[in-house]
Amino acid sequence: MKTATGPEFLESVANHPDVYRAVSWKGCGPIRLGDHWAECIGLEFGDRGGFIYHRQAAGVYEVHTLFLPHTKNAAQFARQSLAYMFGEQSADLILTQIAVDLPHVRRFALKQGFTKFHEIHNGWERDSGPVDVEFFELSREAFKCLQQQSSA
Repeated sequence: MKTATGPEFLESVANHPDVYRAVSWKGCGPIRLGDHWAECIGLEFGDRGGFIYHRQAAGVYEVHTLFLPHTKNAAQFARQSLAYMFGEQSADLILTQIAVDLPHVRRFALKQGFTKFHEIHNGWERDSGPVDVEFFELSREAFKCLQQQSSA
């Protein structure tokens, strides 16, 4: 795991055709992370991708998962990045939002301990039309409990 010094690599992953379809809004054009980079912590995992943690408030981050297709060990990378954020970065709460047309991403978030707390009907605009979006959260306390359970 490497802390990104700039948005270029993760931006290139976000704009990969297979990734872009999953993370973009209808008609948004190429994804540009530079405007918000000062509020972000980027964590890179080799040449496969990584996570962007976008600060929402003191101790609160929204995570964006950006990996190229067929990446191996993404669950292990997620656990490493969460441990870093709750540990070294002192995050209290991590949020994420997932369009319901991405069931594999939903399963990935649930496997990491995230829990659903809200849903918005037609909250994400795709080229094919609107889809529902679900919101998930993981607190520092819940993450600690999961770590203790997995080491027991």
